[in-house]
Amino acid sequence: MTATDLDVSIVIVSYNTVGLLRNCLQSIEASVAPFSHETIVVDNQSRDGSADMVEREFPSVRLIRAERNLGFAGGNNAAFRGARGRLVYCLNPDTVSHPGSLATLIRVMDADPSIGYLGPKLLNHDGSHQWSAYRFHTVLSSFVSWSMLGLDRRFPQSRHCQTLHYQHGHDTAFDADWLTGAAILTRRIVIDQVGGYDESYFLYAEEIEWCWRMHRAGWRGRYEPSAVVTHIRAASTSHLDDSHAFHGHDPSLLIESHRRLARQTLGPLGALATHALHLSGVTLAWMRNLPPMPRRNPATRRKAWLWMRYLARRSPSRR
Repeated sequence: MTATDLDVSIVIVSYNTVGLLRNCLQSIEASVAPFSHETIVVDNQSRDGSADMVEREFPSVRLIRAERNLGFAGGNNAAFRGARGRLVYCLNPDTVSHPGSLATLIRVMDADPSIGYLGPKLLNHDGSHQWSAYRFHTVLSSFVSWSMLGLDRRFPQSRHCQTLHYQHGHDTAFDADWLTGAAILTRRIVIDQVGGYDESYFLYAEEIEWCWRMHRAGWRGRYEPSAVVTHIRAASTSHLDDSHAFHGHDPSLLIESHRRLARQTLGPLGALATHALHLSGVTLAWMRNLPPMPRRNPATRRKAWLWMRYLARRSPSRR
């Protein structure tokens, strides 16, 4: 990275999100003032004119036109190499930053040198809260938190319950193991110490792996609800088959990335066990929603069936 002469570098990796990217860029100035900043957009070979729009409408933004689709991790790393901020803010193009949100995060980060990565409160497009702060996964969390059996809501303080919002809600600041990658503020010195994103993760789970490395290096993660960002999830992939059951995400890539993460953080046997428990959990969720079971939910049954289908597939190798 280059010499530090700005408070924050705002890094946005974009792929075919021209309208959303425009809204994202328009919201930045009011979110960061009075801190000095730069905005870097990495365009992953969009076909919708995103790069041309940035060049034409936002001349102060530094645009990097990737020669190939680098994925989320590779795109961020390309921007990190030239970033000039003492802080780096990774921001999705499908976000709208509320006034003062980034300035609030900067002040919180500056007030506590032990915080290595920090995230705001995220809202859905309709104003409802969006989960964004989690515990690291365990072997059992695949059954407790990913099975649609409601166990995470019943045992919110369990270390196997990944979603910390069940325990703390949305309006209290608290420490978090990992944060949703839609909006993460970190320090340049942290990136210098642990490196950027792992580019073996083309899409999904890369922020979990990154936070895992930062946490292992002794840095704290933190959720800060006084900073607010609206996040329209999965804008680049919501058109794909069956993505509606996976919060708009590409199910094949999502499962592949989490398998990789489990192998890295839990080991081969742990990864095998967590996959089997996840499949068992969604199978039970499917069975409990079959007729004539009481309180059955057809939507949950359909979602569980899709998870069963994708989990049963052999994991492809992208690299």
